[in-house]
Amino acid sequence: MSSAVKFRNFLGREKIQMEEKQNQDGSTFFRAEQKLKDGWKVIIGCAFNERGDIADLFCFNVAEIKNPEKKTAIYELINQFNTDYRYSKFYEEDGIVSIRYSYLVEGELNADVAFRKLIMLLETAEESYPKFMEVIWS
Repeated sequence: MSSAVKFRNFLGREKIQMEEKQNQDGSTFFRAEQKLKDGWKVIIGCAFNERGDIADLFCFNVAEIKNPEKKTAIYELINQFNTDYRYSKFYEEDGIVSIRYSYLVEGELNADVAFRKLIMLLETAEESYPKFMEVIWS
């Protein structure tokens, strides 16, 4: 059974709603919108390559940089977070800060572990969001 099917079955058993999409490259992507405590919306996602041996976990839209003068300070914060957080890796693309964690699926996917890692990214977003806002609003 593929990693994507195992993850889909896990979501069904746990009654967790995530949208599923098939990408043109053969990978399968699951996503769901989540609200942080202060109401900011992020999107969590989990992608499995066609072979099912790579899992890419994401938390998109952790912060939005509208003021180009803040980019240097945001990059400094991203670098600090990438040093402080062992697994979660922050990046900026087109003014949006997101978090990524990728890992090799050895043998059979443990969907519960994959989902817990996805929740880890959401918790990381929850922790880091106020610090991004301090920089953006300063």
